[in-house]
Order: sequence, then C-alpha cells, then structure tokens
Amino acid sequence: MLRKSRSIFFAGSLVLLAQFAFASGKDVPVPSTCTPDVNRGLQELIRSHTRRDVDNIMVCGIATQHSRVQSGGRHGSHHIIPLTVTLPNDGQVQVQVVINDSLDGAVTANANDKVFAYGQGYIAHGPWVAGVHDVHCSTHPGANNGWVVVNGTKTPNSCPSY
Repeated sequence: MLRKSRSIFFAGSLVLLAQFAFASGKDVPVPSTCTPDVNRGLQELIRSHTRRDVDNIMVCGIATQHSRVQSGGRHGSHHIIPLTVTLPNDGQVQVQVVINDSLDGAVTANANDKVFAYGQGYIAHGPWVAGVHDVHCSTHPGANNGWVVVNGTKTPNSCPSY
C-alpha cells in the first residue's frame, strides 16, 4: 500500500511540475532601439481585426501623458500608459500598455518617456487602436515572459525558470 501511495504522489508531483514547465515562457530580449519594425507584430494584430487576445506582441513608443490608475475590478488595480507608436507601414497610432499592480507592482511613466512592452496584445476601443497587457512572467502555455521598460528600467527584472 505504501508503494502505491508513493507512486501516486510521484505521478501527481510530475503533473504539477509539468504544468509549471508548460506555463513558463522563454525570455525575449528588449530591443536596443525603438524602430517601426519593433511594432510589426502589433501592426499585424491591428490589420487582422481579431477579437481575441494574441500572445507575444511587442510595442515601443513614447508616452503621451502620465500613466493613470484604473482602480479595483476583478483583477485588481492597473496602471495604464498611453503611447504613440510608429508602425512599419501604417504610420503612428495610439495604444495603451496595461500593467497589473498585483502581479507587477505599480509601473508608472511620464509624458515623453520611452516605453517598450511585451505581452498579450488586443484590439482596443475608444482613443486607442490596440493595447498590450500581461506584461509579467508567463502564466499560461504559449506565452513568453512579458515585461515593460520605462526609460531603461525593466519590470519584472527576471522570471523564474522551472
């Protein structure tokens, strides 16, 4: 009976570890400069008119104003950084970067700050064409580790590997 219990415990442990292994994404480096080509994935997302979120989208641009806080809600408070980004073929557009305070801590930006972000892209409504959220360590299979960089300061600094 003890042998069977150990086997079940071992199998259960492997299942739990496998879930973490599949959820841990790879680390994608921050580009050294912000060029329209960095925003190519965002441009493809916008052109697709998809209604679903898309993993592994990178954006870079200039903050148009001080970040603001969206308080409460089902997933807690968020800081929102509005950006102007330049797409490779479609000129400038307004997007937003959304940072979950519970997962990432409060990340803020001022007007004219240089911002890079990597996470899950989505089509937005209102003044923004699109946005990027889930800018934190990967929490689901298929997503790489996300991040946000404001004037050279990256959050999170690193993600655990499993």
